[in-house]
Amino acid sequence: MWYFRRYDVGDKEPAARLVQCLLFGALAVIPALSWEAPYRDLLQGSNSLPVQLALSFLVVGLGEEFFKLLAVYLAVGRAEEFSEPMDGILYAIAGGIGFSVVENVLYILAFGLAAAPLRGTAASLAHIAFSGLAGYYLGRARFGTKPLRTAATGLAVAAGAHGLYDFLLITQTVSPPVVVLLIAGLQYLLFAAIGRAVRLPSQR
Repeated sequence: MWYFRRYDVGDKEPAARLVQCLLFGALAVIPALSWEAPYRDLLQGSNSLPVQLALSFLVVGLGEEFFKLLAVYLAVGRAEEFSEPMDGILYAIAGGIGFSVVENVLYILAFGLAAAPLRGTAASLAHIAFSGLAGYYLGRARFGTKPLRTAATGLAVAAGAHGLYDFLLITQTVSPPVVVLLIAGLQYLLFAAIGRAVRLPSQR
């Protein structure tokens, strides 16, 4: 969070607001797990590629990104401190970090410390990218003329990226280095979004 906060060249976001988003993001794991619960057997089983594709995009990707984005909106969507488009990225990243921390702990409790290196690096960076991209559109939605459509576009982008990541990881249709390249590509897109966000006007 400290690293990405350095790119906030306008009004610095209060640490309390960022922590609030982080905590709301952590709590978003609860409805996300409830959303995935009816599909738990399928998620833990061996599926055909079409079924796994649907699970990855419509259950995991869409569900988790929706609840993360909703958590950030509930935390700061109408906050006075949300004063420029770049803030959407920062608040969403904070929410993504909170979500990722809880999810990582749950994975480690389920699969042991052997899961920690992958969860603490690749999965965390992936969640930061998914949330940050959604946050870019959230910032545009707050200061644009078509907020609902713009926010929905952000959700679709984040859910699509998340679904692709999960699908490739679970099905192992590509080698691990390709997944690493995907995460690097998502980080590139995130930094490109940061560059655009800092140049967007903050007034409606």
